Amino acid sequence: MKFRIIRNQKVITDADLAEALNMQCKVFTSMFRRSKDFFPQESYFQLTYEEQRDLVKNYCFTHSERLRYAKRLPFALTAPAVFMMLCILRKNTMAKVFRNKIFSSSAFKSIDIEALLK
Repeated sequence: MKFRIIRNQKVITDADLAEALNMQCKVFTSMFRRSKDFFPQESYFQLTYEEQRDLVKNYCFTHSERLRYAKRLPFALTAPAVFMMLCILRKNTMAKVFRNKIFSSSAFKSIDIEALLK
């Protein structure tokens, strides 16, 4: 996945996440918009025209071509939002692969769930 630093946060664009999950961007974005109310406001944001232009100018050719002619401004999702999307996309096989990687990682196993739930 292609995380980038935008607004001093490590984020991934909706198009990049859709590509990583082998989904059409339009389908992914519509699913995200439908379930947007479940996400904390600070876990995602929509890029401005200037940020979109900066992405087009500074990143790889295929990504910039996709963004240059986009009819809408892309969303940027932080790691918690990506994790929530992976949980929402139950039937997507790539989402299952990424979920399994996350759940089997040593960092995830060391999380103190009791401390989080207090």
